[in-house]
Amino acid sequence: MTAPAFDPEAVIDAMAPLLGLAVAPEHRAGIAANLRALAAMAALVLDPPVGDHAEPAPVFTPVIPHG
Repeated sequence: MTAPAFDPEAVIDAMAPLLGLAVAPEHRAGIAANLRALAAMAALVLDPPVGDHAEPAPVFTPVIPHG
């Protein structure tokens, strides 16, 4: 199953009332462009290309630097 296509206009319509924002019509295009850019950046982090040979690390143990 594939995720639905990102719709910045739907995000604006859904989030503006939740945040108590009044979005002026002349600002919608700029907001939508920024949301598209943010979605593209998020996709790089959330869906990196990983080959079949990659395996997750078994345990991450942070090291506290001495200094």
